[in-house]
Amino acid sequence: MTSQQQRLEELQQQAKELAEQIEQLKAEGAREVKQPRDNLLGRWARHEEYGHVLIACQHADERGGLFVAYPDDGFPDGADGRYANQRELTFPEQTTRPQDVPVGEAWLVDAQDRVRTEKDVVALKTKDDLWTSSGFLEWTDDEVELITPLIPARPHDTPETVTTEEEYGALPEGSIVAKPGEDPWTHKPYVWEQRGAITDDMMLSGTTRHVLRWGR
Repeated sequence: MTSQQQRLEELQQQAKELAEQIEQLKAEGAREVKQPRDNLLGRWARHEEYGHVLIACQHADERGGLFVAYPDDGFPDGADGRYANQRELTFPEQTTRPQDVPVGEAWLVDAQDRVRTEKDVVALKTKDDLWTSSGFLEWTDDEVELITPLIPARPHDTPETVTTEEEYGALPEGSIVAKPGEDPWTHKPYVWEQRGAITDDMMLSGTTRHVLRWGR
């Protein structure tokens, strides 16, 4: 092999590595999402020191401060809270794209296609590149903007499923339950609501449903 051929191969390898780096940067850029400003109460985020934290206020103060709560076995109720700057938090939608969400997960989303727009709706990832929201509306990954995952507010002691009338009744207002292939039920004052339909703990009992969200 001549020195010219060797140099050509080196340049080709460098070009290949550069192209891979460009594609990686594009992918990272596609995942970059601005931090949310409003409706922060009850949302989960990640803090480098405190781990998973639950935001306990609606908006950041003028300095960007948010009061957050997080599990801490050193306290009687198993949780601690303090102020953290919003810049120190990473929200799930900043590191997750709709296409990365596993099938079966439920999220609060904004969705839009050529015909309609839905804001702050519960959507279930039913299969690859397909989301289903209330009213059997369907959306593709590129029509969905993630807001926050519907996960229990107290993951260390919250049941994953409910079946009996007592278990349904024990869930606080704002809780959301569902089973595969079914629109979610939301716990309103004294009743459960699904797309305008109303029922109670007794009528839901006997069917096992997953707890998508515990409380508000």
